[in-house]
Amino acid sequence: MKNLKYLLVMLIATVTMVSCVEDEIVEKDGPIVEEGELKLNEIMSKDTGDKPDWIEVYNMGDADFDISGYILNDKDVAEGGFEIPAGTIIGSKGFYVVDQNESGIKVSSGGEDVSLSKPDGSVIDLIFVPDMSANVGLTYAREIDGEEPWKVSSPTPGASNGAAENTPPILSAEPLTEFMNVYSVSASDADGIASVKLIQMINEGVQSIDMALVDGEYKTTVPRGKVGDVVKYYVIATDNTGLSTYYPENGNNEPAEFTVLGGLEELIITGEDAGYRGEVTFTAIPYYPEQVDEIRLYYLLPGELQDDVNDDKTRVTLTPDGDKHVGVVPEQNTDDVISYYLRVEYIDGTKTYYPFEIEGGDFNHDYGTSWPSYTVEAITYAPVVDQTVNYTDGPLTSVVFPTNPVPGTDINIVMTYATTDVVAEARIYFDVGDAPVYVKDNKVKGEDDTSFTQTGVTVNFKDVVADNGLAVGDTGNKTTFYVRIATEDASGNSIAEYYYGSDGSMYLDDTPGGGTTDESDDFKADPALWNVFNVQ
Repeated sequence: MKNLKYLLVMLIATVTMVSCVEDEIVEKDGPIVEEGELKLNEIMSKDTGDKPDWIEVYNMGDADFDISGYILNDKDVAEGGFEIPAGTIIGSKGFYVVDQNESGIKVSSGGEDVSLSKPDGSVIDLIFVPDMSANVGLTYAREIDGEEPWKVSSPTPGASNGAAENTPPILSAEPLTEFMNVYSVSASDADGIASVKLIQMINEGVQSIDMALVDGEYKTTVPRGKVGDVVKYYVIATDNTGLSTYYPENGNNEPAEFTVLGGLEELIITGEDAGYRGEVTFTAIPYYPEQVDEIRLYYLLPGELQDDVNDDKTRVTLTPDGDKHVGVVPEQNTDDVISYYLRVEYIDGTKTYYPFEIEGGDFNHDYGTSWPSYTVEAITYAPVVDQTVNYTDGPLTSVVFPTNPVPGTDINIVMTYATTDVVAEARIYFDVGDAPVYVKDNKVKGEDDTSFTQTGVTVNFKDVVADNGLAVGDTGNKTTFYVRIATEDASGNSIAEYYYGSDGSMYLDDTPGGGTTDESDDFKADPALWNVFNVQ
């Protein structure tokens, strides 16, 4: 029988249940619990792997017991619990076990009530299962069937708790890899864990590293090897009786191993968000940067091949920038498909590829058809709806936008206006991007500009923006703008300035050049009223 690891003394009164775990006292009001021959006997709340939780009921009586309709629950009441199927009989001194797949009851490994009730809902047994998160594969069970006290135990589903043997620790682990900075395993034993150690062998050296219990798992930081090193390792968990378990099984004689290969910890491709238009920059961040000799980028353009016969790939040696290495694929045409991979070469001659290359895997650096790729996307513009305003609201009679401009071509905005007054200037003001850059395009009477007339003007939106160093062609580019018309009399004296926004409304400044606050000032200060042109 396993030695006692945790002792939980349940003092059950008519209104209060008090459970004691080490120095912590948990007080909880509970229901009246009737005495009976049926007892909760053993509970699994944290099994290994994906195995289901289960609950065991014990019949203390000298006769068989029909438990049809009795109710199990992970609460201190019967309501909402699992009703034991009709025809279920427990023999004298026998056991009934039901798992989560049948009952739907998942007992919290962080601590939870479990109750057994009669068909009429009266509770006949109730136990608070303590935190079992650090006891994977163990149960909370009565030390003697049907009797106090309860303890952490090796599982004995459907059998006497007294049949629990002194077994080695339960140890659950995943393979250690070179990329793990912290290695974690789960280990538990009814007698308590004395130690968990990671034994690591690199070249001729051997390290025994104590693993500390943190948040229910045993953990340690992992020493980093050098590229090309062969690392052998195993884990040993020992309980307080001296029994041990290894990962992998028989690991002290046949340890697991891996070779330190390195490679890229991260690859940042700048240009992806913009549809790969323009130059595409590859920023490679390698593992073990101090051991890197060089990093190369290889790519294929449309029509180029890489296979047993052809070697058309372009080679780019990335430029070191601290721990980063940077390289560029030049701008390509719309709809071009660019295939690529990267190679990290270390000072010991080891070569590692991105994507990671394994025998029989999908990626083979010798065959371009297996490489990752990107496609240069076309620029698309959001359609702009024609806008028309009534000339009685000022000289502007209409502003016509292209309804579906072709990417890369002129984007002409045509303004027409009445000649009630002499139009001296027609301007468009731009506010481009997330960090506004304020520019303007002038069409002024008397300048050598054939597009300026007394009845209208055409402004090439694309050229205006480009001339000011701004990009219309990038996805997500938002250009906000408004139209301003200035008029004068026959003698050349200013009459008024008219401002037009997205809804065609006109905002008047009837004292141009003056400092008087008027409706145009509020308009100019509120870009939400302006026209918006989006690049999708």
